[in-house]
Amino acid sequence: MGRDAFLANLRRSGLLTPAQWSQALELLPETDRGRVAARALVNQGFLTKFQAEQLLAGRRHGFIIGQYRVLELIGQGGMGRVFKAEHRTMHRVVALKVLAPHLLNTDRAIDMFLREVRAVARLVHPNIVTAFDANQVNGRYFLVLEYIDGPNLDQLVRRKGPLPVGQACDFARQVALGLQCAHAAGMVHRDIKPANLLLQYRTDLPGAGGLVKISDFGLARLQGPAEGGDGTLVCKEQTVMGTPDFLSPEQARDLHRTDIRSDLYSLGCTLYYLLTGQVPFPGGTTMEKLIRHGTEHPEPVEALRPEVSPAVAAVVRRLMAKSPEARYQTPAEAAAALAPLAVTGPSSWAALATDPFLDDGETPAPASDPDAGLSSWDESSALSGTAAPGLSAPTPVSAQLAAELARATRERHEEVQRKRLRLALLIATAVVGGLLAAVLATHLWWG
Repeated sequence: MGRDAFLANLRRSGLLTPAQWSQALELLPETDRGRVAARALVNQGFLTKFQAEQLLAGRRHGFIIGQYRVLELIGQGGMGRVFKAEHRTMHRVVALKVLAPHLLNTDRAIDMFLREVRAVARLVHPNIVTAFDANQVNGRYFLVLEYIDGPNLDQLVRRKGPLPVGQACDFARQVALGLQCAHAAGMVHRDIKPANLLLQYRTDLPGAGGLVKISDFGLARLQGPAEGGDGTLVCKEQTVMGTPDFLSPEQARDLHRTDIRSDLYSLGCTLYYLLTGQVPFPGGTTMEKLIRHGTEHPEPVEALRPEVSPAVAAVVRRLMAKSPEARYQTPAEAAAALAPLAVTGPSSWAALATDPFLDDGETPAPASDPDAGLSSWDESSALSGTAAPGLSAPTPVSAQLAAELARATRERHEEVQRKRLRLALLIATAVVGGLLAAVLATHLWWG
């Protein structure tokens, strides 16, 4: 693209104020190449790399969403796209989540969405991502959330490997504290996993550990909305909400019968991952993973990580108990159990790897519809291949899977009953045998 075409796109984009536009023109180098002009404006701070690449690809609109100017595309998935954005007046940087149109395609779904975000707005806690606003532009609904500049815990483990044991316990403790706030408000997250736990560097306390924040409260129940009462977003039948690697057995069977203890099971799976670098049940299909959560115990965490103490391993096992009654009953209980095991300290992580911007010979991907608005963001143009937290689509569960889960759970229950019966028979046999031996000994003695 030539310089004039690039500047024409930039002028129509609304990214620069008239004063910034005049200043940018004065600072542009003498060139006919759009790529060179774009690189110069990025280096001078007028544009971000993402904005420049989109303009060079032919985009002219969609950079302004309500009062927000889009800076970067953070991630995308089945529920929509997440942008790093800046309020044009306050200059506050936020995370902007533009929801996919199919999630809110009826008046009923929109009404339930608004009820849900009002509930989320009540969650004010250091370990929960703050929700600032919810609005719509041109029929597209978006959430305005606190922007966290650190990685999520999935990214952290993938880059750094298993975390120090004390640090992993501290991160899990912080999540439990956030969940307790939600529990007090009568809310269940339903999709606790490392990718939904964001790490914020503590600039206010040098040397302090990272601050973990739970993201996407209220979004899990937006996937596949259906008619329901009591102001609750209800998912369609035969849809499992959540991620198979971190899903509680009861949530796999029936989403609507879950409570905060289901989130605690997912927290246990997350702590398992932070300590070992692998999910509790690696390999296999979605169906196999869901069945194993309900019928098998994972390899002990201390077998994979010998330095894990018996006390830490016991917390993991209790969090991941098959029966909700056998787990901690509230997040506060889990946080109290983790507190003596937690170690706070400085956290470090590598910056997200990005390709060099617009090297000579690099050609931006063309825009499919340069004049389109919000809907024009092409998923292939994402800078990151990782779906943003909370934007993954629901895990579909077929009738076959539902039947298989029920069958596996029934078989496990029957096996437990058979083991109990065998144990009772052995005890009874031992008791009867002991009595007979006593009688025989008495008879011989007196005989």
